[in-house]
Amino acid sequence: MQCAELSFPSYTRVYSEPQITHLFQTDMETDKVAVTGNWLVAASREQLYEIFSHWEKMPEYFPQVAKKVQILETNGNHLKVQTVAGSFASFLPGANITIDVELLPGRGYRCRTNNTTFNTTGEEQLLLVDDPAGTRIQYTYFVTVHNRRWRGVYAWAVRSFGLPFWKRAVINRLPKLIAKG
Repeated sequence: MQCAELSFPSYTRVYSEPQITHLFQTDMETDKVAVTGNWLVAASREQLYEIFSHWEKMPEYFPQVAKKVQILETNGNHLKVQTVAGSFASFLPGANITIDVELLPGRGYRCRTNNTTFNTTGEEQLLLVDDPAGTRIQYTYFVTVHNRRWRGVYAWAVRSFGLPFWKRAVINRLPKLIAKG
């Protein structure tokens, strides 16, 4: 499946609606929600990889998104991580998520997630791609929402609040983090 590309140029207030797709499988597989984002950041791929590859520093770098991170195992470029993730809504609990991460040196990461708080599993990928104006962050997350009754609500909430929150809490912080070195 190919996801539509969106552009959120850095240093501007222009906003385009994030791409959220609710996928219905024709076989017995569970439904999935596809979340994609594409942002252009005025920084080198190496600078961004330095930030996104240090999972243990995520609470320091992105405190609204990563409340707590514990590295359980490290094996080369593979990490097993236990996190408590923040949410776009203060009334929602922090999400307890176990993440199996594969770092892609200089290019980003991909991982599998198991969210026990909201009963979801997912496949996430963040790729860093060179662009003449800096680096493009291509983000894709395929989420399986195991509770059928919540799939539509989940897709709506992520489209309306989740990805815009992630842009504010992560993407908009990158210039400040890069300036700190």
